[in-house]
Amino acid sequence: MDFEEFLVKVGKNIQKVRKEKGLTQENMDEGDYAVPVRTLQDIEAGRANFTANSIFKLSKRLKVKPKDLLDI
Repeated sequence: MDFEEFLVKVGKNIQKVRKEKGLTQENMDEGDYAVPVRTLQDIEAGRANFTANSIFKLSKRLKVKPKDLLDI
């Protein structure tokens, strides 16, 4: 697996977890640990080289462990 494929798989995993929690991309841009919609769109599409801060915020917002988002 190359890096681009890794980004796509992690992005799809984040999208899957978000949808399982019943949250929209817009919901993720609200409250504590908000992640901007555009940033989330880029991460979920595999276009963004996400940061540790992004994974931390997403895991807190989704109420999962960071490893759950990276487990592909």
